[in-house]
Formats: sequence, structure tokens, C-alpha cells
Amino acid sequence: MSQLTSSGAENRIRRSVWMFEDLEYSLTLVPDEAERHYGLALVQVMLGKFLDAVKSLKLAVEADPQHLRALSLLGELHFKLGGYEQAATYLEQVVNLEPDNITAITWLCMAYHCLGQKGKALAQQSLLQNIAPDLVVTLHNK
Repeated sequence: MSQLTSSGAENRIRRSVWMFEDLEYSLTLVPDEAERHYGLALVQVMLGKFLDAVKSLKLAVEADPQHLRALSLLGELHFKLGGYEQAATYLEQVVNLEPDNITAITWLCMAYHCLGQKGKALAQQSLLQNIAPDLVVTLHNK
């Protein structure tokens, strides 16, 4: 019985991967270059192709330097991949374009903290508390 369940699960996973690969191909046909690359990056993230997603997001930002979702996801991915300096660079752009973007400010706060830039991290934490007083962000010493 477990063999049937395992095989069924494997088939569902395989079909899901094929679906994402089909979607990945379909996105190459989207006329808006920035949106095409951003959509492709989302699929690549779902497939676990994080470095490919970073490349696609950079192409999206190249096509539209103010593409907030691409800039934000670039920051998040760089943070998750340990590139805190690059994360901060992209997230700063998001915050400059959209000063009340709580998600970008939170990631930026964490990036500064990981870089050891406590003053900048605390400034972002303070900004968050002003924008969203119910949100609790606590920075711990390393």
C-alpha cells in the first residue's frame, strides 16, 4: 500500500513540476518585458531555482527600474541567500520608492542587523513602529 501512495505522490510532484515548466515556457511569450521576467522569477522560485530567479528579477529591474515587486523579491532572495549587502541595496530602493512598504522595511531592518549596522537597523525598526504600531520587531544581539 505504501508503494502505491509513494508512487501516487511522486506522480503528483512530477505533474506539478511539468506544470511549472509549462508555465515557465508560457511566460516567455508575455509582451511586457518586466512582467515577463518577474513572472518567470516567481515560477523559478517555486521550482527552487533561486539563482535563476535572481537573474530574471535583475532583467525585470533592467526593463523597469521602478518595478517594486521585482526589487522587493530581489532583496528578499538575496537576504535568504546570505547576500545581506545586496539585499539592503535593493530594499533601500523599494523604501525610497514606497516609504511605507512594511515588508521592505522589515527585510531592510533585518539586513542591516545582519550586516552589523545597528544604527540603521534601529532607524528602520523605529520607522516600522511609527507606520505599524501593532507590529513587533525585536532585534537580538548576535
